[in-house]
Amino acid sequence: MHRHPSWGIPLAAMLCIIALAAEAPAFEQGDYTTPDSWSRQVSPGQMQESATGIGLGGTKVYTTLTSRYRLRFNDFGSNHLGNDQDFYQYLRVRTDSAKLGSGTVSLSAYARFAADVNGDKGKYEGNRNGDLYYYYRDALDTQLKHDEWAPRFYVGTATFDGVVKNTKATVGRLTTSHLNDFVLDGGDVGVKLGDKATAYVYGGKPVSFYYHTGHDLLAGGGATYQLAPHTRFAGEYTRLSTKGVDTDYGKMRIDQTFAGGSASLGSTVMNGAVGLNGEMGYEVAATGTILTATYHGMLNDVGTASYVVNPLTDVVGVESRYNKYELGAHQAFLNHFVLGIRFQERIVTGPENFGNRSYERIGGTFDISGLPHKDTYISFSADYWGVRRTPISNSNDSIQYGVQVGQKLTKAVDIWAGTSYNRYDYDQNLNLSLSPDYSTGYNYYAKKMDWSRNYYIGAQYRPTKMISLSADVNLEHGSFYNDLNNGLNTNYTTELWANIIF
Repeated sequence: MHRHPSWGIPLAAMLCIIALAAEAPAFEQGDYTTPDSWSRQVSPGQMQESATGIGLGGTKVYTTLTSRYRLRFNDFGSNHLGNDQDFYQYLRVRTDSAKLGSGTVSLSAYARFAADVNGDKGKYEGNRNGDLYYYYRDALDTQLKHDEWAPRFYVGTATFDGVVKNTKATVGRLTTSHLNDFVLDGGDVGVKLGDKATAYVYGGKPVSFYYHTGHDLLAGGGATYQLAPHTRFAGEYTRLSTKGVDTDYGKMRIDQTFAGGSASLGSTVMNGAVGLNGEMGYEVAATGTILTATYHGMLNDVGTASYVVNPLTDVVGVESRYNKYELGAHQAFLNHFVLGIRFQERIVTGPENFGNRSYERIGGTFDISGLPHKDTYISFSADYWGVRRTPISNSNDSIQYGVQVGQKLTKAVDIWAGTSYNRYDYDQNLNLSLSPDYSTGYNYYAKKMDWSRNYYIGAQYRPTKMISLSADVNLEHGSFYNDLNNGLNTNYTTELWANIIF
């Protein structure tokens, strides 16, 4: 199914502009925050981290063990081709800082083990090469070795802080977190240069969970400097050699804070292509109004592919010049309500194509907090997208709306529910369809009017500080697969999470 990337906004994006408290919330980088439990509507059963710890040798060890079961199913096929069961086991361990010389050392590890319980095991073809069509095929079905546990080692670090004066060093499998984020096997060293400046370098072998990185290398460094009490400058350069592609990747950013808000301006240079981005947020304290503005633009075309996106699974390929603007306003009133509106426009100044199109978007939210109960949160949302015509596709209009409800029943129990609706006007230049006998066929320049509605409900129960249990059920019903099999139009996903925290 080919959907234009601008059709609809992820639920996470809608959640980020919802009110939190009975009074106007504090300004937080241009947006409101949401109740913690609402994150389950995007990623149900989000793992919780231990804050208690067990004493061990003069320090404390913090551990979280999380189990996750996911069931996805529909009515496609008599051999359960529309049924998928996955099991995940997560383990996180970290320690307090322990004294080492004139500084401290701390350890951290995070790993995952997962298996596709029933898997894509060739039920249709009768062999173990995979099915001709399997609706729920995903990363667990495409491991290097099929039908085995799929381990991932996300983090395994030792951090030395102040062991060498004014220096902080992290080694192992780590995520660099400066102007860019990269996962690598190597090191990251930062040096404080006086009260205003810090310099850092990092390097090693980039990590991918989908292909062998072989002889790939990544190295970079940067610096930050406090130009003035409220002004900071940062710059970073990275050299990547991944899958035979060499990339020069640079970033610069200046941040400015002022009474009531903040602003930033940044630039990205990649193999000669230049991008700009700017953000500003301001709160009018007298009225509780929050105003936001953002700009993103590509000043010249990106003509070569580059593996620069962590975790090195996405390719930043050919892209046309564009300018994207967004304006937003949020107003709290009567202690329980927040009204929000945003306008966004993307103007492609280079060649347009199916994946890089000009559009306008108008979105609105109406949020209620503390009614009818002090721990009730309700949000209504709607978005209109107007997508312009391209040489290979027609204009496209889309409206989506939804409602979300969160309720804390007791100190230990949270529940949530919601629904969202999406309407699509498909104008695909190439539509891959499957005939009733599952042989492959092509239908060029197909146009389809389709819709999709989601319903979800979930709950979390935390009887003690050491145990957290949650469940989340989602139903998606649409009409896209009418020409293939009606059994694909209604899909269910159930997730069960159990956290043991010690």
